Amino acid sequence: MAYKLIVKTLAEKDIVEAIAWYAEQAEHLPKAFINELDKGIENLKASPEHYQKRYKQIRIIFLQKFPYGIYYTLEDDTVFVHAVLHTKRNPETGIQRI
Repeated sequence: MAYKLIVKTLAEKDIVEAIAWYAEQAEHLPKAFINELDKGIENLKASPEHYQKRYKQIRIIFLQKFPYGIYYTLEDDTVFVHAVLHTKRNPETGIQRI
Protein backbone atom coordinates (compact mmCIF):
# COMPACT_ATOMS: atom_id res chain seq x y z
CA MET A 1 0.00 0.00 0.00
CA ALA A 2 1.30 3.46 -0.88
CA TYR A 3 1.09 6.00 1.91
CA LYS A 4 0.87 9.75 1.60
CA LEU A 5 3.11 11.76 3.89
CA ILE A 6 2.10 15.07 5.42
CA VAL A 7 4.68 16.92 7.51
CA LYS A 8 2.99 19.40 9.83
CA THR A 9 4.28 22.97 10.12
CA LEU A 10 5.70 22.51 13.63
CA ALA A 11 7.57 19.38 12.52
CA GLU A 12 9.07 21.36 9.63
CA LYS A 13 10.16 23.97 12.17
CA ASP A 14 11.76 21.24 14.31
CA ILE A 15 13.75 20.07 11.28
CA VAL A 16 14.93 23.58 10.39
CA GLU A 17 16.03 24.19 13.99
CA ALA A 18 17.94 20.89 14.13
CA ILE A 19 19.70 21.62 10.84
CA ALA A 20 20.64 25.11 12.05
CA TRP A 21 22.03 23.72 15.30
CA TYR A 22 24.09 21.08 13.49
CA ALA A 23 25.37 23.73 11.07
CA GLU A 24 26.84 25.59 14.03
CA GLN A 25 28.59 22.43 15.22
CA ALA A 26 30.31 21.27 12.02
CA GLU A 27 30.02 21.90 8.30
CA HIS A 28 29.23 18.29 7.36
CA LEU A 29 26.58 17.63 10.01
CA PRO A 30 23.52 19.28 8.41
CA LYS A 31 23.82 17.12 5.29
CA ALA A 32 24.39 14.00 7.39
CA PHE A 33 21.32 14.83 9.50
CA ILE A 34 19.17 15.39 6.41
CA ASN A 35 20.34 12.09 4.90
CA GLU A 36 19.51 10.23 8.11
CA LEU A 37 16.13 11.96 8.36
CA ASP A 38 15.39 10.99 4.74
CA LYS A 39 16.19 7.35 5.56
CA GLY A 40 13.85 7.46 8.53
CA ILE A 41 11.07 8.97 6.44
CA GLU A 42 11.54 6.37 3.71
CA ASN A 43 11.31 3.59 6.32
CA LEU A 44 8.24 5.26 7.75
CA LYS A 45 6.52 5.53 4.38
CA ALA A 46 7.37 1.93 3.50
CA SER A 47 5.86 0.40 6.64
CA PRO A 48 4.34 2.87 9.11
CA GLU A 49 2.50 0.10 11.00
CA HIS A 50 5.83 -1.53 11.83
CA TYR A 51 6.58 0.95 14.62
CA GLN A 52 4.71 0.49 17.87
CA LYS A 53 2.29 2.97 19.34
CA ARG A 54 3.99 4.80 22.19
CA TYR A 55 1.33 7.26 23.33
CA LYS A 56 -2.27 6.48 22.38
CA GLN A 57 -2.14 6.73 18.55
CA ILE A 58 1.34 8.29 18.36
CA ARG A 59 4.17 6.22 16.95
CA ILE A 60 7.85 7.15 16.97
CA ILE A 61 10.62 6.09 14.65
CA PHE A 62 14.09 6.86 15.98
CA LEU A 63 16.92 7.90 13.68
CA GLN A 64 19.92 5.56 13.68
CA LYS A 65 22.82 8.04 13.75
CA PHE A 66 21.27 11.08 15.41
CA PRO A 67 19.36 11.30 18.72
CA TYR A 68 16.04 12.29 17.15
CA GLY A 69 12.62 10.71 16.89
CA ILE A 70 9.93 11.28 14.28
CA TYR A 71 6.53 11.46 16.01
CA TYR A 72 3.69 10.48 13.71
CA THR A 73 0.16 9.20 13.44
CA LEU A 74 -1.33 6.95 10.80
CA GLU A 75 -4.82 7.59 9.45
CA ASP A 76 -6.03 5.38 6.61
CA ASP A 77 -3.46 5.84 3.82
CA THR A 78 -1.85 8.99 5.25
CA VAL A 79 1.10 9.41 7.62
CA PHE A 80 1.06 12.68 9.57
CA VAL A 81 4.42 13.78 10.99
CA HIS A 82 3.72 15.98 14.01
CA ALA A 83 7.20 16.46 15.47
CA VAL A 84 10.89 15.70 14.97
CA LEU A 85 12.39 15.94 18.44
CA HIS A 86 15.72 15.34 20.14
CA THR A 87 15.46 12.34 22.43
CA LYS A 88 16.40 14.47 25.46
CA ARG A 89 13.35 16.68 24.97
CA ASN A 90 10.20 15.98 26.87
CA PRO A 91 8.07 13.60 24.76
CA GLU A 92 4.99 15.54 25.88
CA THR A 93 6.06 18.21 23.39
CA GLY A 94 5.34 15.84 20.51
CA ILE A 95 2.26 14.38 22.13
CA GLN A 96 0.63 17.77 22.70
CA ARG A 97 0.80 18.54 18.99
CA ILE A 98 -1.76 15.91 18.07
